[in-house]
Amino acid sequence: MPISMLVVTGILLVATGATLLVATRLVRALRHTVELESRIARLQEGLNLLTDTTETGFRQVAVEVERLSAVSRQAAAAAPAPAATRPTAARLRAASRRGRTVKEIAAAEQVSEGEVRLRLSLADASAKGRTRKKPESGRAALRA
Repeated sequence: MPISMLVVTGILLVATGATLLVATRLVRALRHTVELESRIARLQEGLNLLTDTTETGFRQVAVEVERLSAVSRQAAAAAPAPAATRPTAARLRAASRRGRTVKEIAAAEQVSEGEVRLRLSLADASAKGRTRKKPESGRAALRA
């Protein structure tokens, strides 16, 4: 009987060891799961904060766009309608000479401020080019 007792004791020790091994693996998996859940919770909180911030930003941009469009409409209503027969560059130069700001001109012409600045600078460059005297070329002298 002592041999069968040893066998039973050995089997119980192996079963206890296997149970302990499985229990430690389960505890590790549970810790890992709890850690992942806390990470997901923090990620979700960050995402909620980002979403709220983005929505607030979009609302503020929409309010500002509405405000600027109202100002633009008021400026366009107050400004005389642009003459359809004159080219855009001439209308912009004339408005600039009358002392109107780029913002007012852009609102009246319904173009961006950058386009107004570009057209005015091109018109100035063109005017400077016309006032310079061009040297006569040798060909004109030969033809005469």
